[in-house]
Amino acid sequence: MFGKRFPKIYLRSWTPIALLLGFCFIFYFPILSQWELRGRDELRYAQVAREIVEGGDWISLDLHGRPYWDKPPLFFWMIAFSSYLWQGFSSLSARFPSAFFGTLTVLLTFFMGKSFYGSWTGLLSGLILATSLGFARFSTRAHLDITLTFFTTASLLCFLQWYHRTQEGSERRKGMERLFLFGFYVSMALATLTKGPVGFLLPLMVSLVYLLIQKDFKVMKGMSLLQGMVLFLAIVLSWYLPAVLRGGEAYLQATLSRPISYYASELEHAKPIYFYFGTFPADFLPWIFFLPGAMIYGYCNKPSGKKKEFSFLLIWFFLSFLFFSFSATKRGKYLLPLFPAASLMVGKLWGDLVSNQMGRLRRYWIDLPLYGFIGLALAVAGIVYLVASRRFPPYSPYTLSVTFFIVGSSAASFFLHRINRYGASFFLLVGMAAVAFFYTENFLFYLDDQLRSGSFILLLLRREIGL
Repeated sequence: MFGKRFPKIYLRSWTPIALLLGFCFIFYFPILSQWELRGRDELRYAQVAREIVEGGDWISLDLHGRPYWDKPPLFFWMIAFSSYLWQGFSSLSARFPSAFFGTLTVLLTFFMGKSFYGSWTGLLSGLILATSLGFARFSTRAHLDITLTFFTTASLLCFLQWYHRTQEGSERRKGMERLFLFGFYVSMALATLTKGPVGFLLPLMVSLVYLLIQKDFKVMKGMSLLQGMVLFLAIVLSWYLPAVLRGGEAYLQATLSRPISYYASELEHAKPIYFYFGTFPADFLPWIFFLPGAMIYGYCNKPSGKKKEFSFLLIWFFLSFLFFSFSATKRGKYLLPLFPAASLMVGKLWGDLVSNQMGRLRRYWIDLPLYGFIGLALAVAGIVYLVASRRFPPYSPYTLSVTFFIVGSSAASFFLHRINRYGASFFLLVGMAAVAFFYTENFLFYLDDQLRSGSFILLLLRREIGL
């Protein structure tokens, strides 16, 4: 009954957009100024942006007065603009672009889900992406990978909108076709200005492989690859050529050779080929429990009209995973561009369940992972409380309240699922993920700062001697 009535609330197009915007605003932005910049990347990126503003040179990047050739400039420009918006350099101004583009990526995921399966699935997919651990963490950090994810997702969304309109063949839509094709190449160019060649390689590979598998060679010819790449190069070279003139031959050789050596050689962050099989499940918590079932369900239960959409999501996910796995250099955040695809597949699974479009047998693709997740959540809550109460007694009250929340939410989610209130069960999972993220960001980071400063040790000593 719940699943049949509840989605009607979201028939108005602005309602899910407002919900997602409000959720991201509450979920991401209050954390941005909670802690000082930490880690090598955050400090480095903020310093490069600071030197852009102080030196007035927006073409040649510098770090501590020396040329910085590691990354293109777009993300640093965003931090520099943010410093004007927030009147100075701070943790808020440095992290604001990531939260801003993270929120926009959540909205793009909604629009893609709406285009594929309807507003209800789009809303669930957006919430899944927003609350996945890795995406939420990097949306509140001064790292450029969320910005890259936004532009690659925008490029793929533009490609899909162009592709659908070519399939419809309506003359009235010719102008929109050209607009979306224009957006496809522009978004790739901006992604390239964010992180180099991966910005165009990833969306271009996904799009072309998809068309090859669909055997839509006629559509592939209509992509205007030559004209599109001219537009792409015009945007990228508008910065790169002046930068080369400033930096000379050394800059040209460094920027051309570094992406190849970074991908093929173990210069930095070298990891084995199976590295992401360990990091991705942790970064996609708690929704990783439902991803295998979502893939099997979507592949085995594709309506004829939706076959191409789910195939596109699978190609997007697996091609991206393989592309980054074969790179010699690996970091968990590099997989962020495939998170929207994973979120859409899980969103489709939950959307069909909440809307009562799933057969009883297929519900086990959600039932079993849900029970597994609840069991793991209860075990983790118990372990965290025991460890905190024994090793960090002054902070055990914080842990106790979170433990009660996890236990209560897990029991409620189990009960609601058993009585077929699937929508309420889903939103409880969203709430659990949000609380877990806030707890990690606030309590654990606070404890880490205390340990680094030594004040926590002093507190324990005072407690022991009775002061």
